[in-house]
Amino acid sequence: MSNNVPTIADLLSFFPEVTLPFTITEESMDHFRLTNEDLPFALINAFLEEWEGVDEDDMTEYFPCLKLPSEEQYECILYWRAAFLKYEYILTTINKSGDVISRRVIAGSRYEGSHFLKSAARVDEDRIIHIMTGIMSADQNELDPELSKPYNMEIMPSGEIISYKE
Repeated sequence: MSNNVPTIADLLSFFPEVTLPFTITEESMDHFRLTNEDLPFALINAFLEEWEGVDEDDMTEYFPCLKLPSEEQYECILYWRAAFLKYEYILTTINKSGDVISRRVIAGSRYEGSHFLKSAARVDEDRIIHIMTGIMSADQNELDPELSKPYNMEIMPSGEIISYKE
């Protein structure tokens, strides 16, 4: 980190660039843990905690996953955020100054009262994000296919991430 003041370039250096398309599931974190380095606390404090706001608990963890190929107006990174009963893959677009343009949860799992909500995502070559979300009751081990829902998001040339239902 240059002069001990974290820069956006320092943060981006922890996110390996991937080739599109790619898929994110619950198991993807196993791969990221083997191939990526932990983010230093200085970068978490300077950027991710600024973007995310105050943690719900003192145990929230962040981990760098990947970076999409650079675009003229923005960079796009995916990081994992683990909090109490909530594990999320968050896709974030940032301008060249390091300001957030848009951020969306695209995959993960969380507990909501009597059920688990689980989702997986595929980002294609056109930066369209295909998401499948399913619900599993807390007393079952399988997702209910009747409650599964697909939806899409798209990363626009401006870096805005828009959402639309199929």
